[in-house]
Amino acid sequence: MSSSCTVPAAVILVADAAPLLRCGLRHTLAQAFGTYEVREAATLPELLALAAGLPPTLVVVATGLPESPADPAELLATLRAAQPQAAVVMLADPAASSEAALLRLLRHNVGGLLLRTAPLAEVCATVEAVLQRGRCCSDYMLNLLHSHLRPRGSARPRAAAPFSARQLEVLRLVARDFSNEEIADYLCTSVRTVEYHRSQMLQKAGTRTTLGLVLFALRQGLLVADELPAPSAPAPLRAMARP
Repeated sequence: MSSSCTVPAAVILVADAAPLLRCGLRHTLAQAFGTYEVREAATLPELLALAAGLPPTLVVVATGLPESPADPAELLATLRAAQPQAAVVMLADPAASSEAALLRLLRHNVGGLLLRTAPLAEVCATVEAVLQRGRCCSDYMLNLLHSHLRPRGSARPRAAAPFSARQLEVLRLVARDFSNEEIADYLCTSVRTVEYHRSQMLQKAGTRTTLGLVLFALRQGLLVADELPAPSAPAPLRAMARP
């Protein structure tokens, strides 16, 4: 006697109070990531109830979601307590959350952080990177860190680079969340060479994580968000762009 069971689809949950933004984002992500079931919620209780029935792979949630903690870091902690397996991308509204509150999200290793008004293509690129690697360092995150680390109105000169010219090239691509394979292809070198450069930079910076390396480079004036190369469009978006 045989029995069959339905394997649940991988799930992305979208949560925002604004129906137009929420529905538009759900529709866009459903098109870009066709193997995922995309559902939406308007409040934190609705999001948690939905997540309990459909354990998500990824949650895309706006700060200031109705009935959620005022501090975005507490919202992140609530989501992680309920669904520890899910990555979280947060959409920030600077008018509703202070810069200090948003910086706390970075210290709590949020998967991705974007402006709530970010273009849909940027949201999709961030979602793809987080789905693949668990984290994405967006331009907004880099600019937020850069603004925090460099006093306003000062033009701090760059420190002497502790990295070689080649390592700085690798660093700029690492900060844009390129994988080792993508960096090797971009720089026409081997993956093993890229791995060596990354390990050397981590050792010189005295850190074990990519975010720590980026923070070190920003503090030293070695990395500026405006200088970073723009990544190519992610595969789902390239597919959507074909006639």
